[in-house]
Amino acid sequence: MKTMTMVRFKPKPEYFDQFVDALKLSVPNSYILTRDEEVLEIWLKDSVDELAEQQPSALDWLDRHRYMLEKYSPEEGHTRPFTAFVEQEPSYIKRGN
Repeated sequence: MKTMTMVRFKPKPEYFDQFVDALKLSVPNSYILTRDEEVLEIWLKDSVDELAEQQPSALDWLDRHRYMLEKYSPEEGHTRPFTAFVEQEPSYIKRGN
C-alpha cells in the first residue's frame, strides 16, 4: 500500500532560503512547500518498506543540516514527522494527467 510522509521543519530565519535549496537538491522527487516560517516536505512511496529503506539517508541528511533548524520544543526536536497509508488518490493522478 502506498505511504505518504510529511515532515515539517522550522528553519532559522537566516537559513530559510538555504535550507529550502538544500532540501530541493536532496530529494528531487518530493513536494517542498513553504508556509510562513515552516517548510514541509511530502513524498509518496509505493510501500512502507520503501520508506524504511530511505530513512537512514534521510536522517544523515538531517544531521548535516540540523544547525539550520529551530527546535519546535525541547521534547519534539527539529522536525514534526507524519506518516500515513494512502487509501485513495485523486482520480486525475491515476489517469496520468
